[in-house]
Formats: sequence, C-alpha cells, structure tokens
Amino acid sequence: MKVLHVTSGGDTGGGKSHILGLLSALQGKIDAHILCFLPGPVYQGAMERGIPARLLPQERRYDLSVLKELRRVIGAGGYDLIHSHGSRSNFLLALLKRRLHVPLVTTIHSDYELDFLGNIYKQLVYKNLNKLALRNFDYYIAVSGNFRDMLISRGFPAGRLFTVYNGLDLSQVGRPTLGRDAFLKEMGVELNSRSLLVGTMGRLHPVKGQGVLLKAIPRVLADFPQTHFLIAGDGSEHKNLVQQAQRLGVGAQVHFAGYVQEAGNYFNAVDINVLPSKSESFPYVLLEGALYRLPTVASAVGGIPELIVDGENGFLVAPGDSGELAQRLLCLLGDGELRRRLGENFFAHVRDNFSTVKLAADHVSIYEEILAEVTKGR
Repeated sequence: MKVLHVTSGGDTGGGKSHILGLLSALQGKIDAHILCFLPGPVYQGAMERGIPARLLPQERRYDLSVLKELRRVIGAGGYDLIHSHGSRSNFLLALLKRRLHVPLVTTIHSDYELDFLGNIYKQLVYKNLNKLALRNFDYYIAVSGNFRDMLISRGFPAGRLFTVYNGLDLSQVGRPTLGRDAFLKEMGVELNSRSLLVGTMGRLHPVKGQGVLLKAIPRVLADFPQTHFLIAGDGSEHKNLVQQAQRLGVGAQVHFAGYVQEAGNYFNAVDINVLPSKSESFPYVLLEGALYRLPTVASAVGGIPELIVDGENGFLVAPGDSGELAQRLLCLLGDGELRRRLGENFFAHVRDNFSTVKLAADHVSIYEEILAEVTKGR
C-alpha cells in the first residue's frame, strides 16, 4: 500500500506532532510519503527522521501554479490513497478531485469554523474556501469522538467518518534539552523555594483562552502570592495579553516565553499545566504534559473530556470561567499529594491508550477498509 500525505509544511505544535508522529510510525508498515508546500517545521522534521518527503514550493497560500506539478507527482507516484492535513492542502486537492483516480482522505484536526477566529478577512475567505473544499473529500478522520459528532451534525456522511485519537512517541518520555533552572534562566523567570510555576502553552489567539487564565490570576495570588505563571507561544494576541496582565496588576508574576522550540523544556519546568481554550480537538499539549506527570486543568471542550476524567486524572472547567479555573488552581497549589496523584494517573492513562504505535495501526486499518470499499465499488 502506498499513501501520500499532503500538508502545508508550516504546522507547529499539535499539527506538527501528529503528522510527524504518524508518518514515523507508519514507516515499515506501509509505503508512506509526505509532500509539503513550505520548507517549514514539518518538512524539515520529515527530512531529519528519514521520512520520504517532497517539497513543492508555493509562493502564496492560494498559488495555483503548483496544481499541474501536484497532479503530475500524484499520477507518477502510483499512490493508492491521498491523505490531506489542513486547509491549504484541502483546497488544492479539492480542485484536483475530478482528475485524480484515488480516494481522498482528510484529517479534521480542529473545528474549521474557528480556525481563523479574530481575523475577519481569513474568516470570510480561508474558512469558507476550506468548508467548500471539505465537501469534495471521500473520507474523513476526526481526532476525537466529539469531532466526529460535530461533523455528522454539519451534514457529513457518518459512513465515511472515522475516529482516531492522537498519539505520542512514548520513547521520547521526559527528554528535555535544558534542565529546569537553565530553561527558567533563559526565560527570565526567577523562583524562590516556595514558588510553583503554572504554565499554559499554545498560540496566542482568542480561541486558546489565555485571557481567561489571566483573569484567574489575581484570585490565585491572593492565597498563594509566590506563584508564577508562564505563557508559552506566540501569535496575534501577544500585545493584548501583555496589556491585560498589566491592567490586572499581575505583570510581575506573568512571564511570556514566546514560541518554545523544544516543548519538553517547558513541560519539565512547570508544576501545573493549564489549557483554558474555548475550542480544542484532542490536544497534544495535554498528552505531552501527561508524559511529564503534570497535574492538569483544562476546559471541557472538544475531545478533552474523552482524555481527562474530572477529579481522577486532572480537572475540567467550563470554557471561559475564570472563577472555576482559579478554584481548581487553588486546590492544586495547596495540595502536593493531589498534584502528584493526578499527574501519575494522567501519565498512566496516556501511556496505556495514546501511543503513535496505536495511531499508525488505526490508520492502516482505515486505509485497508477504504481501499477494500473502493475495490468493491468498481
């Protein structure tokens, strides 16, 4: 079986982790290749891991001059199936749909209605083009049961929908490149022996809810004034979030790390992991945090309730509820044994259920099912 994965190549964070983890685990099981339109983190990561990769440079997001070469590459490659990731590749492959004679599959990594929240132009253009493109695919893979239900509610055919949860390479457990003290020094964070560090990682975007965490901080500091907060990531909301922290009077306790190249350094440094998002799929930032046995507080959105059982391996809070978030943080900051127990339980749950080995095996089964259905229909 020969499968071509197509993506922009510019993915970071969870998208990058998913694509590279999946392609790495597929090697030796099927003949899996990747094609990127940008020489970004995914393409570079594929090259470093020895994944068969091809770069088809695209000058702009909707530069259609690549279509002819994309069609030629697919036709000459002898692929049995094409697997897309992201709006850019969805759009280009949809335009070629009638000229391709292999099934098209796309993974739904996020709620496409919210992907460009906060940018009116991208909401009007990019979001709507992706919505149209998605209707041209043959099969869909959702990264959580919640997302599968969402797609069905929007009219996608249930019989062509699959669910595969994200997975991690468990061989990479606990491998930061910097020790905690060295990383914190690099970030400009000074802690004393009584300080705990609460962190959140993700692009600085309204959908990620960093502002909700900021609103919770004054209540937390009233009881635990030694606590510090680390916000890792970059994006359009950086200036607004810095200003919000200053208005709330917590600027001295909040540190903006920017984009952290080696996520393990962040996870190794923080004591509590927080994800206050308004929308999520099945986030890698929680899976990766679990490998460091981090007690976790996250919004009960998307596939997160399928990952965290409230009170057993973490805490769930209502999205946007800074008061509830503050209360959960206060519980964890005041109880070291609770932090330890939730972190250990979370690690065990992720270790046993969400590996790249299972991720790859589930994909191979889906590919086989699709190809059998296509063969039967001929």
